[in-house]
Amino acid sequence: MASNRLHSRLVRLAVVTAISSVTVGLLPGTGQAAPAQPAATPKTATEAARQVAQLGEQLESLSEEVNGARIRMAKLHTVADKATKAAKTADAQYATLSGEVGKIVRSTYMSAPFGQFTTLMTSDSPQDFLDQLGTLERMSEQRGKVIGSVLRVKQQLDQARDTAKKALTEARQQYVSARAKQRSLDEQITKYRALYNALSARERAQLNGGGSASRSSRIPIGSLPPMSGRAKVAVSAALAQQGKPYVWGAAGPGSFDCSGLMMYAWGQAGVALPHQSAQQFSYGTHVPLDLAYLRPGDLLFFYSPIHHVAMYIGNGLQVHAPTSGDVVKVVGVDWSNLVGATRLT
Repeated sequence: MASNRLHSRLVRLAVVTAISSVTVGLLPGTGQAAPAQPAATPKTATEAARQVAQLGEQLESLSEEVNGARIRMAKLHTVADKATKAAKTADAQYATLSGEVGKIVRSTYMSAPFGQFTTLMTSDSPQDFLDQLGTLERMSEQRGKVIGSVLRVKQQLDQARDTAKKALTEARQQYVSARAKQRSLDEQITKYRALYNALSARERAQLNGGGSASRSSRIPIGSLPPMSGRAKVAVSAALAQQGKPYVWGAAGPGSFDCSGLMMYAWGQAGVALPHQSAQQFSYGTHVPLDLAYLRPGDLLFFYSPIHHVAMYIGNGLQVHAPTSGDVVKVVGVDWSNLVGATRLT
């Protein structure tokens, strides 16, 4: 019976240790380059717009990484909690068995020579008993194995708990670092967008008028292909969000980031998606990147590694939450940066 109980504890230990070690590999990379600084102050609205676009792409990539880090931290919290509970259970079991060691020794050595008995019974702790197992000739071999194995289980569960806590601490530090980079990029984008607006106004004045479309302007989408079922619900939900601002980490109803918009729209159709574009890529069935195959509601993924997602609505158009400072809107599919598509129905 003791052997069976020990085997069960060892199996639980193997599971906890394996989970803890895997989580270390799930952590976001620590070697991520710092956001690039614009080379020089732009002199024209075109240059300023280019800087905003470059910084916006960096921000979106970083924001999707942070979304992933938040998901990983939640998983690590669960793993750390389980490892801590397992270690506490092992502590309690070891404390109980340590008391039993004394009983075993007393019952076994009542007839032993006085000097040997005194040495064992005056040891400082149960650990001292275990250290002297080699001298306990009269203790059964099976008893010695069980006691030694329980000690090893306790030590390994303690290590699994410490590993899980360390992984969670590192994940938190990396998340905080990425958020600091996000704030820096946001500040740069705000600065260059303001500069772009000023330069645009000056250039329009020099041309005696003219204007530019508002960021919230909607382009005509014409008649979309026939839709039914959940795809129709998702497309309608996404299109209804046009004009709402891009906000990192937002999933509606007042603001969105790219993966948050997909999460919200398909959520209205009863489909649950994670809040990160790279993870959304593993949902549904992958379909060819061709107008002949794409259907309204398909998710479109961009860049390598993936850090942007949009929804195809038909007619070569997509609806998406572009980047910081912009709004949810319909644009033509960015075929040059499209790397994948999935269908959820």
